[in-house]
Order: sequence, then structure tokens, then C-alpha cells
Amino acid sequence: MSFDDNALFRHADHEDLRDMAEENATELEARRSGISFVKLDGTIGCIVNGAGLAMATMDAVKLHGGEPANFLDVGGGASASQVAKAFGLVTADPNVQAILINIFGGITRGDVVAQGIREALTQVNVKAPIVVRLSGTNAEEGREILAEAGLTAVTSMDEAAAAVVRAASGA
Repeated sequence: MSFDDNALFRHADHEDLRDMAEENATELEARRSGISFVKLDGTIGCIVNGAGLAMATMDAVKLHGGEPANFLDVGGGASASQVAKAFGLVTADPNVQAILINIFGGITRGDVVAQGIREALTQVNVKAPIVVRLSGTNAEEGREILAEAGLTAVTSMDEAAAAVVRAASGA
């Protein structure tokens, strides 16, 4: 029997039926942190805000010949603590060869997201190459902050997917 984590609150008595030993430890850690995370078998770690954008990001990675290592929806914002936690979850997978951060900022401002990414990188040791696609409110300012931090920041999802696949292959 499997349980929908998003509906389990309606049936608290079913929580006791779960066998935590059967569940992926990283997925459990993500759930406790309020991050939607599913481990996959690929080599490209994905950190995205929004489930729909996360699915589209994984499709773009596959279109360019890569394989996503995870589904990760960091949520509506991308604070330094959320991004640091996401980096920790993604880098816990030894198969991850590169990381794609894909953020669309509507209410969430791109410059604030970029500062969060930069700060998170001071908290978590990330060895894999990182490609960031930042779009939306204050995205240009955000890309400037990321460039100053030495990160590859691009404007389109297609460009980001192609760049991260190249990075994962060592090209």
C-alpha cells in the first residue's frame, strides 16, 4: 500500500502503517524540510521552483540527451536556507555530475533568489558544475549577481538544459 503524502494529514491514523525503513532517506529528509523531492536514476540534479516548471525542466534535460537525477520543487520562494537544503539533498546523490537551478520569479525576485543561491553556496560544499536559469522579476540583476559569484547564468530553459547536459558530460 502506498500513501499520498499530500493527503496523509486527513488520515493521521494511517501514519502508523508506514514503514519508514522502506522509504528513501533523502526523500524523508526532504519531506521533513517541506521540499517536494523524488530520487531518480540520472546524473543531472534539478532544483526548481514549481512542480510544473520542474516537470518541464526534466523534459528539457532529456530532450538534450541528459537524465534527471531527481525531481525537486523548492517551493514558491528560494531563500538561502531553502536553496542550501536543496543543494544538500541533490549533492547527497553520488551520481550527480551537474546541477540545474531553474527559477521563474513572479512574486519571487530574481536578485533575491541569486543572493540566496550565492549565500547557500557558502553553507554547502558543491563540487558539481552549476547552471542557473533565472527568469522573471529582477532576473537581469540576479544574473549579474550570479555571474559575479562565478556561476553560469542563462535566460532560456533550452539554453540551460543544453549547458547542464554539456557540463555533466565534461564537455
